[in-house]
Amino acid sequence: MATTQSVITGYLISKLIEENIKVIFCSEDHNPCAELNGYYNNINRNQNMENQISWSIPNKQKLWTNVVNNKINNQLAVLKKYNLDTTEIESEQLAMVDNDETNREAVIARKYFPLLFGANFTRGDDSKINAMLDYGYTILLSAFNQEIVAQGYLTQLGIHHHSVRNDFNLSSDLMEPFRQFVDLTIMDKLDYDFDEYIKLELVDVLNQEISYDNKTYILKNAVSQYIHDCFSFMDEKRDRIGNVGMKDEE
Repeated sequence: MATTQSVITGYLISKLIEENIKVIFCSEDHNPCAELNGYYNNINRNQNMENQISWSIPNKQKLWTNVVNNKINNQLAVLKKYNLDTTEIESEQLAMVDNDETNREAVIARKYFPLLFGANFTRGDDSKINAMLDYGYTILLSAFNQEIVAQGYLTQLGIHHHSVRNDFNLSSDLMEPFRQFVDLTIMDKLDYDFDEYIKLELVDVLNQEISYDNKTYILKNAVSQYIHDCFSFMDEKRDRIGNVGMKDEE
């Protein structure tokens, strides 16, 4: 339930649990804050959580390498869309190693944002662009949080991020190749004030058509399939993850 305005009766709760239907409650920021759990029908969820806790380090590293490479490729696609110089980014990507042990992701981010938004731009300063980015990324994070919980896994246990202060380590990991769709929307709206219209446009990013695994999806549906595939990979039920990309770019 992604709204705090809903009212749900005890009878309906009982019927939902009886039918083994998961109900997730979200706070005002649309992030999961609680869920309904029946006493006797959590076998699949319990198994998923046990699997997640046991995910192997090599598989975590392989998935993180895939995530980072996919993110960088999408950053390059964004820069090329606006005919911006990608030489430095491509050079840094070539220096990337397994599990991004040399942290090329962060190095590239420090080069990517000034290339996209101007030489004087830095993430974290008090600017309209950063307010837009933060809002858009929060919408995206919320979508990942809801889907991860809906599929019966824990958002707290990441494959790369491990902060004890972050309840959404796994979401923060897996959403990386999707951030660039927010960047594109903001680039197209740079002349606008950060108002309700822009907020709605950023929410609507979830309804954009994108490419995943060489198929066209609405972004929020791609998130669901992508997360499912990532979990299947970590549970050793599949040996690859498809690429997230701009529509008609793959």
